[in-house]
Amino acid sequence: MSQTARSYEETLVWYFEEEIEGEAYFHALAEHFDEPGAAEKLHIMAEVERCAANVMRPLLKRHNLETRDEDALRAGAVTKVGKDAKRTWPEYVDYVADYFPVYVPMFEALENMAPPEDRAALERLTDHEHVTIDFAKLELAGDPDSAKPMRDYVALCDADASRSA
Repeated sequence: MSQTARSYEETLVWYFEEEIEGEAYFHALAEHFDEPGAAEKLHIMAEVERCAANVMRPLLKRHNLETRDEDALRAGAVTKVGKDAKRTWPEYVDYVADYFPVYVPMFEALENMAPPEDRAALERLTDHEHVTIDFAKLELAGDPDSAKPMRDYVALCDADASRSA
């Protein structure tokens, strides 16, 4: 196996595990904000992470890749909410809008490393980052339906999952 294939497979596992952790993280973080709508939006962010992980599951299976125990990943993620829980909701959303764009080139690099049969799924994976950033920008702009990009992503992901079930 070439170094490129190993690098792709290792990255695939790493990103999958990050999505599993992200789902738990956002659900746990939702408990720390009192602002109206904040918890609901964080739960939707968690659903976006769940969908992103589910997009990756067939790829892990195709490449016979094993991941760490998902329950352990979730439990570990819940312990990491401290720093973000100290922010106000506007501070947290500003952080998402400013910092999360660094992830886009990382996901795009994974797409570029992927074999052709994996690329459509990985484009959907990259989309999850875009919709989260779009949400943050809309939230900062005061859009009353700021979570729409995330809800649309979850609906599309869930529709795809039910079609393939």
